[in-house]
Amino acid sequence: MSGVAGGASVTVSVMLGVLLDRERELAELGVLIDAARNDFGRVVVVEGPAGIGKTRLLGEAARVASAAGMEVLPARGSEFEVEIGFGVARQLFEPMLRAASVGERRGLLDGVARVGARALGVEGGEPPADRFAAIHGLYWLCADRAEDSPLVVAVDDVQWADDPSLAWLGYLARRVGDLPLLLMLGLRSGDPGGERAELAQLVGDGGALRLVLGPLSATAVGEIVRAHLDEGAELSFCAAISELSGGNPLFVRELVAAAREDGLPARDGSVPALELAAPAAVGTSVLARLRRLGAESVALAQSVAVLGDGAEVVLAARLADLDPAAAELTADRLGAAQILARTRPLQFFHPLIGAAVLEDIPSGARRVAHRRAATLLEDDGEGSLGRIAAHLLACGPARDGWVVQRLGDAAREALDRAAPEIAASYVRRALTEPPAEADRAALLLSLGIAEWRAGQPDAIAHLQQAVAAAGDDHRTLARAGGRLARAYYVTDQAGRAVEVLERALAAVADTDLRLALRFEAAAAMIGMLDERTAPAAVRRAEDLRGRLRTVADPPVDLLVLLAFYAAWANRTGEAQELAERALACDGYPPTLAISTTLIVVLGALERFDALERLCADVLEVAQRRGALQELAQISPHRACGSYQRGALADAEADARWALEHAEGVNRWRAVAELVKVLIERDELQAAEDVLARTVDPCASRSIEVARFLFARGRLHGAQGRPKQARQDFLECGKRSAGIELVTLPYGSPWRGEAALVSSVLGDAAEARQLASEQLGLARAFGRPWTLGISLRVCGVVEGGEPGLGLLGEAVTTLERSQSPLELARALSDYGAALRRAGRRVQARAELERALDLAHRCGARRIANQARAELIAAGAKPRRDAITGRDALTAGELRVARLAAGGLTNREIAQALFITTKTAKGHLSRVYHKLGITRRDQLPDALTAPLEDTRSASRATAPIS
Repeated sequence: MSGVAGGASVTVSVMLGVLLDRERELAELGVLIDAARNDFGRVVVVEGPAGIGKTRLLGEAARVASAAGMEVLPARGSEFEVEIGFGVARQLFEPMLRAASVGERRGLLDGVARVGARALGVEGGEPPADRFAAIHGLYWLCADRAEDSPLVVAVDDVQWADDPSLAWLGYLARRVGDLPLLLMLGLRSGDPGGERAELAQLVGDGGALRLVLGPLSATAVGEIVRAHLDEGAELSFCAAISELSGGNPLFVRELVAAAREDGLPARDGSVPALELAAPAAVGTSVLARLRRLGAESVALAQSVAVLGDGAEVVLAARLADLDPAAAELTADRLGAAQILARTRPLQFFHPLIGAAVLEDIPSGARRVAHRRAATLLEDDGEGSLGRIAAHLLACGPARDGWVVQRLGDAAREALDRAAPEIAASYVRRALTEPPAEADRAALLLSLGIAEWRAGQPDAIAHLQQAVAAAGDDHRTLARAGGRLARAYYVTDQAGRAVEVLERALAAVADTDLRLALRFEAAAAMIGMLDERTAPAAVRRAEDLRGRLRTVADPPVDLLVLLAFYAAWANRTGEAQELAERALACDGYPPTLAISTTLIVVLGALERFDALERLCADVLEVAQRRGALQELAQISPHRACGSYQRGALADAEADARWALEHAEGVNRWRAVAELVKVLIERDELQAAEDVLARTVDPCASRSIEVARFLFARGRLHGAQGRPKQARQDFLECGKRSAGIELVTLPYGSPWRGEAALVSSVLGDAAEARQLASEQLGLARAFGRPWTLGISLRVCGVVEGGEPGLGLLGEAVTTLERSQSPLELARALSDYGAALRRAGRRVQARAELERALDLAHRCGARRIANQARAELIAAGAKPRRDAITGRDALTAGELRVARLAAGGLTNREIAQALFITTKTAKGHLSRVYHKLGITRRDQLPDALTAPLEDTRSASRATAPIS
């Protein structure tokens, strides 16, 4: 074992003899403590039935760890607190933060750790974006403390941990190997709470060490009897206790206590009486012992059972109607009788004892006591909303407005702290009270939102009920209608989403013009993204366009919709002016939904630099909030922009990251972007593997399916499967009908790709028709990227001298674009056509440019084609080795980009949802591959080739 400060080691000898029959488990825990102190964290699960000694073993391990210089953060799950969001996590961190100095607290809450503290309610500010943001923030709060000092996180009775805390523990467990941290979990086997999937995954993970505690030996039981009852206890009496208790330490202690209470001598003759007492060792005998202590003891014990472990004496005394001073003395007597622990605040000696006391209270009296406890907590100002709500969950309905109000407040707090399933349970209880009719719509909305965030099946039904119940409450109607429409759209029900927005519009049209415009814009925007609703949405957008000049201060939603519509209709000047107005509105960067549409518009307008800036700004906000799904939604858009401007390594890094984390339709977009990049990288098998791991989305009618079909068609074409490619492109065209943007992969470019594969299949007439249609649309649109790729397609399909002219025009056009990738492709095709026309000298010049540009972009497929054509033209091009930036993996490039931007390893790890050790390992490999030794060399090493590529692709300044 490794040493502690001063050279002393954590040896097993300091632990032996403290707990009977636990030498092996203590030794294994000692090894894990040493490993954690040397940055090799582990998870250990101490498991066994109630009373077997898990808590004492965890406590002894914590004592040894503390003596070795580790900080110990303890917590314990309980049946009462299982409905308090992040209750276990708060037990762990709140005392630590309270004890920290101002400087220590500032350091602990740096970066996304502050988001975790907000989830606990111990730090003010913007609430976590979602459950993942809270969990990620709590992980960094824990990691920050572990980096200051090796740490033990000890959670007893984890089977009763609240769901949010359990999710966080799982997240921590998967990363603990990179931290100086030992995660110790105490698990009661056979408890119903242990059936939850997240708990099963946490304790059943292959990396966790499981210590299953067995019964005590007869020898150990005899030692307990002689120590706590009679030094001269006879062997037969000790053997009887061992057999009757099953070797369970708690049952042993209760049998010994029962024998002491009944005055049984520790002799063979007492065994029959012992056998009579045994069945009630923890239940009836504890209650009998409690009653013999007097009425005040019963009242105080029952108060603690109702309040839950951790109750202060003063509060328990008030609930029991006792004088506080008398309650202190009564608590001491209960501690001496091993009913309560000898600690403050109050808690039971063992959870089974508390359960027995609580169960002994008649159900009606229990309900009344919980209701009174909630009032006392509120009056004292000491009880959190979560704790008050937990008591109210245990009360019966009574048409009590105060109960409805407090449960609603607690639900909103739970939502703010990223505990939606807890919030949902509070609202369901409030609805059974029941609430006043005026409050019903808002509660149903809260329930629908909570269930949606928690992924629960009744969310849409409750949002529907909220819309129906809103009546004249326009604020609730707006929120409920917007949420329901979004839920319908995400679940591929665009038609129903539009219907909801239209009903909401009708309700507010005469009273709230601005809100009505927002509903109209949302209905048009959602409608334009689905082929079934697009025609009506286009008519609505045209009507809104005509009314825009009459609106003094149009909402940003309307400006963005009309910018999108203008780009859709080839009115690029109008689209650009509207996009700039939207970007200038207050609250930059806009919300995610608005930003996403703006990004699409900027891509359509080929303003790739502006697109990249907006993506970066939105991503920065999302990273600060720890909003994983927002990051996953924006990253494919940034990947698309990087692809279009020839930064394939950047595009691959973003697309792969999004694919790892995205859900729903965002995942399809990530797949499409990654497949496009891999084709250019000439990694066709890797692209095929990505598709093989993706569920085919073609049953959906979402706009994202067209993107998917376009990317899959490109892959089929690259694989030499032109029939399958044409089928995908033509299906893409059908899906795009009525919703297509000329400039994007789900729009008109499908015609060009279909034309190329039709030409390969020998259908020259279809190829020319498709290519001509695309060129006509592109000339009307007038942007160089769109026009250049359309000219290139026409040139390839046409062939001969006419084709050469079109290809030359394509090159000239793309030189004005921000896309060196498409310029390289056009140069390669132009050079090949020149070679076939016998103009070898000119061909070699164009092909050398193509090869150089393709290499700088990392576009190995184009580079290979250009190299083959150069050889055919009589040149001897060198084969470039994969070095520098191109040699970096997607993960390494992600880390390198952030490091080049000035982020520390810790900040990089927070931004990419990896550990600091992983970030450090990536950077080490980056330095080696780039041939550098210092962090300040990264910007030049990463950006120089890209800047050269951009410069080489432009004959004029970027389009503004």
